[in-house]
Amino acid sequence: MAEKEYFDKLFTGIQDDIKEEFLSIKRLHEENFSEYKEQFTEVFWKVYEAIAQNLDGNSPLEQKLFIRLGLVDPRYLTREDLERIKECISSISDDTFYYVDEWLISVKSGKIPPSTFEEVIQDQQQEKRTFDYTWIEKEYERKLFERSIEEEKLRDLVKGVQGKGPYTKGVYTVFDEIIKSIGKLKKLDNDIRTLKETLDKAKEQASSIPQTPQTSKDTTTSLFTEPQVIRQMVKKAIGKLGIQYPALTSNYLREVNSIFSKKYLLKLFDEFKLLDPTTLKRTIKGTEVYMPPYIILVPGYGENGFCWEPIEGVNIYGRGRVVVPIFSRKGTDPFFQAFGEYRWKLEKELSFGRWMEEGLTGEYYQYLQENKLKGQPAEYFIKDYILWISKESNGIQKLDKTVREIFWRYLPFDDSIKEKLSKVSYVYQQLWERDLRKRQKNK
Repeated sequence: MAEKEYFDKLFTGIQDDIKEEFLSIKRLHEENFSEYKEQFTEVFWKVYEAIAQNLDGNSPLEQKLFIRLGLVDPRYLTREDLERIKECISSISDDTFYYVDEWLISVKSGKIPPSTFEEVIQDQQQEKRTFDYTWIEKEYERKLFERSIEEEKLRDLVKGVQGKGPYTKGVYTVFDEIIKSIGKLKKLDNDIRTLKETLDKAKEQASSIPQTPQTSKDTTTSLFTEPQVIRQMVKKAIGKLGIQYPALTSNYLREVNSIFSKKYLLKLFDEFKLLDPTTLKRTIKGTEVYMPPYIILVPGYGENGFCWEPIEGVNIYGRGRVVVPIFSRKGTDPFFQAFGEYRWKLEKELSFGRWMEEGLTGEYYQYLQENKLKGQPAEYFIKDYILWISKESNGIQKLDKTVREIFWRYLPFDDSIKEKLSKVSYVYQQLWERDLRKRQKNK
């Protein structure tokens, strides 16, 4: 009875013929795993597509977990493994991390623009993109709030400027604080002005894009292509030599050594913000804006994390999107790998064709040329990036001296980490002291 109820919920709103085909092949597959593995995989994706097309906020949990984790049947998992995935079942609202079911619902509702297919981004598709300026709007509001706090602080400081005779040393200290506060207010106001101009321009461009079924809030089911893109993402996360099996089962879960639940990733992300803060920021007309990419958590036994799009279509103000497998066979590497590729692609995108000549990619490319290292520059960069984040941040020297200096400049750790490293090794001490001298000179 419980089994029937489970599958009734799983197939809510799905055609009977698809349900019957799936359950029939599922039974044969359970009796002879290897013989029916390919047929089961095919019908799994047929069901995945059908559920994804109908998915919304009110869909049964069984459907959401099928899309999110590839959970076909809870009996495929041991009690221990059910406990391992427990954190992935509950949802935590977040505008950076998305399980696939949450992502599909957000794209379908028009909250997030659809992703492009891997093969090609056609001009026509790009023109139909919505113009997402929500993150700039958030930064604008945040800067306004920050300025209001600073204004209040300045008012309180001014109240401290009083005396019956000559001003005391304490009042002169207040003067210094007032000068600092005014400088901060000027900087904040400049940022606000820049963001306001950018926001107005973005809204104007967004309103000029003709609304089609693909870009309107009422995205029709027939044009909803995101499920096919998700399948491409899953395939890429698994890799050519990975486990080509879509359903969640203890037989394969034992090869997984990290499970990226949202709860776990949010904690890892807080640490990452100190390890590589610049990759999470975008500079818009001289104003630094916190703009992390969307992070899509896909099912499958993954070996690769990667950048799907560094920016949104042709919109340089739009957020990129990276993909991380929930079930990682390579520890935390896929998470860092995704951000390494994102940073590389973003730098190339914003260099307007000069990526081999200037900035982070330019200096790194010149290093590869000078050392006669053949192959794809991005692949070398991503490997070095993972070492930078996972090893060098802990004082374990794994990079070439030149690469370390390039990364120290363009991918700087937070000052708290730099200072800590300076006490670990003379190598880092030299780099940190150089930073301090430079800052002193620029004062």
